[in-house]
Amino acid sequence: MIKIAIVALPFCHGSGVIGVMDFFAAANYCDRAASRGEPRFECQIVTVDGEPVHSYSGVPIVPTVRWQDYPADVIIIGSAMEAVLGDRHIDAALRQSQPLHPWLCSAVERDAVVASVCTGSFVLAEAGLLEQHVATTHWRAAPAFRRRYPELRLETEQLLVDNGQILCAGGATSFVDLCLYLVERLGSPALAVACSKLLILDARRSEQTPYMSFYGSRAHQDEKIGEVQGWLEQHYANAIVIDELAELAHLGPRTFKRRFKEATGETPLSYLQHLRIEAAKYALESTRRQTAQIIWDVGYEDASSFRRLFKRNVGCTMEEYRRRFSYVTPQRSKPQLATSNSRE
Repeated sequence: MIKIAIVALPFCHGSGVIGVMDFFAAANYCDRAASRGEPRFECQIVTVDGEPVHSYSGVPIVPTVRWQDYPADVIIIGSAMEAVLGDRHIDAALRQSQPLHPWLCSAVERDAVVASVCTGSFVLAEAGLLEQHVATTHWRAAPAFRRRYPELRLETEQLLVDNGQILCAGGATSFVDLCLYLVERLGSPALAVACSKLLILDARRSEQTPYMSFYGSRAHQDEKIGEVQGWLEQHYANAIVIDELAELAHLGPRTFKRRFKEATGETPLSYLQHLRIEAAKYALESTRRQTAQIIWDVGYEDASSFRRLFKRNVGCTMEEYRRRFSYVTPQRSKPQLATSNSRE
C-alpha cells in the first residue's frame, strides 16, 4: 500500500486537501474494480502541530494522523499562503511550516516522493529541497518566489514539473493534474485513464501559460519609470518608438532602458508587447470582434507577427483562446417567419 500524507497548512486551499483524498479514493475504486485486491493508496491529513487548521474559505481541516508517526511514501503540500499579499505575509506563513523541514528532508533521504501544489513550492524552497531542481508555482506568486529565491530555477509556464523525487504543480486546482500524474506513475497508465473517465477529466494539462495575466510591476520607487508605465498603459495602441519613451522620462535612451529593466523586470519592448497581448486577450474574452480587427486595435499592423507573438506568450492561438475563455454568447440569426406564400 502506498501511504500518502497531505499537508494542510493554515489558510490552505481546502479543496486541494479534501480533493486529493477524493481523487485517490476514486483511484482505489477503479483499481479495486479491476483487481478486487487491497486498496493501492492510503491518504492521511497532517498539520504542523497536530491541531485542526482553517482553510482559506474558513472550513476547518482536521488531521487524521501525526506526521511524526506516519512513514509516508508520498507527501503533498498544498497552497501555503496568499503570496500576492506581500513578502511580510510570506515570512509569517513560512515560519509556521518550519517544524516540517526535517521531516520533509528525511522523507527525500529515504526515497519518498515530495510534491507541492501552488504556493506549497515556497515550503519546499525554504526546506532546501529545490536546489538544483526546476520549480513551478502559481503564476501570480512568481514575482515573490523569484525575489525570495533568485538562485532557484522557476518555470511558471509549466503546470507540472517532475524532478524525480521532487514534483511541483502550478495553480491551486493543479492538484488534479498532480494526482492524475501520480496515479499513472505509481499505478499504471490504464488506472489513470480509468480515473479520468470516472471523474470526467480531460487529459493532463501541461501548461499554465493560457491562464496567466500580465501585471506590470509597480513595486519600485522609480517615479520616472512609473510615469512611463502609466503612459504606456493608456497609449499601448499608438505607434510607439521605444527610444522616444526615454524623452517622456527625461532620460537618455541607454539609461532609460537600464532603469526600466531594473524597475519592472521587463525591457520596454516586452512590457509594451505584454500590454498589447493582455488587451487582445480581453477583447477575445469580451467581444465577438474579428481577430484581424483586434490585432489592429491593439497597435499591430502585421497580423502574422502578432499571431506568432500571441501564441509564443499565451501558449495557444487567438482562436483557441477565444474558444476556451470567451464569455460572450454568439448572436444567432433570427428564424425566418413563414409567409402565406411559403405555406402554399
